[in-house]
Formats: sequence, structure tokens, C-alpha cells
Amino acid sequence: MKTVKLVILSIFFILAGIILWFGFYYNIEFYGKQYAQSIPAVIAGMSSTEIVMDQRTLDILETEDVLYRCYTTEDPNHIPLYLCVIFSENNRKVAHPPELCLSGGGSQVLEKVQINFPSTVEEDFDAQRLIVNHGQTKWMYLYWYKAGKFYSSHYLLQQFFAAVTQLVQRKSSCSLIRLSTPIPDSETAPYTESQERLVSFAQEVIPLTAEKLP
Repeated sequence: MKTVKLVILSIFFILAGIILWFGFYYNIEFYGKQYAQSIPAVIAGMSSTEIVMDQRTLDILETEDVLYRCYTTEDPNHIPLYLCVIFSENNRKVAHPPELCLSGGGSQVLEKVQINFPSTVEEDFDAQRLIVNHGQTKWMYLYWYKAGKFYSSHYLLQQFFAAVTQLVQRKSSCSLIRLSTPIPDSETAPYTESQERLVSFAQEVIPLTAEKLP
């Protein structure tokens, strides 16, 4: 019985490897329609300001379809919420784990956990939550991936699904959706208020990405 299971697992991993290998290298550069920018500048009564990414960063991301905004209200006590969307119609390498870039940029990732909450696209939506040190300030991040209509916070699962779609349809849209907010100095672990703030924002953002990102 163990031998049969071993054979089945071996076949699965071989097939998965073939799909990931060929899917990974079937990439086409495309700088056409800006889908990410079609997400509204006003969300849940919050207006936004654009944060411009430099060309070197866009070259590293291998796409120019990028949105990076700060959403806030006129209330001086309102804690800003940041939305970053990195999208490509046919290059799944744009969707990468944010903690790699954060660590590479000199920030310290203190914690990474998966959280689940209800959304309009999935009753039990999963996202990865990061606690990050930016100098003297702690930040909280939520992120997940979207490949076509498929959502997941797991990098390898999203990459596998995108590769299969890419092989079958010869195209595969991929995106990384990342939310963030600074954690007030007065707030202590487990940072419930910051998480509630980000989850509430995520519940507004998810249906917009479902509508605007193919």
C-alpha cells in the first residue's frame, strides 16, 4: 500500500514539475491596458493619492501595470491604508511573496501568519498577515494572489494554477494584492485593531479586484 502511495505521489510531483517548468518559461512581455489603475481612487469614502514607482522597480517587477495608493479621510486622526496591486496578463513572475522584497529593502519581518475572513468571492477567504519593522515603526501587511478567478494566499498553489492555465489557454493573468497600514505606538500585540482595519479594507478591495482584474 505504501509503495502505491509513493508511486502516485511521484507521478504527481513529476507532472507538477513539468507544468511549472513549461508554464514558467512561457512569458510574454506586455505593456498594454492598465487594469490595476482601473480600481477606483475612492473606496469606502476614502480618497487616495498615487505613489509613483520608479522605472527600476517596474523593470524588476517585469510589468508596468502597477497601482500603489494611500487611502485616507479628512479626519486628522485617521490612520492611512495603503493598496498595492501588481498585475500582468501573461507573466506570472510578477506575483511574488512581499516579505522577500521587504526583507531585501532592509525591513525586518517579525511575524507571518495566515488569517481567514468572509468576503464576496469566498466565504472563507485566506490572506497572509505580516508584522514588519520599518525602522522604529511597526507595520501590518495583508496580501494574497489572484490568478484569473482563482484566489489564494499560498504562493506555490497560485503559481501552479497559473501555470496550468497558461499551458491550456496560452495566457494567464496574475496579480499580487497587498494592503498595509502603520501600527500605532499605543497598540500592542496581537494588534487586533490594525487587523480589523485592514480586513475591513480588504473586504472593500476584493470585489473591486474581482470586477476590474481579468
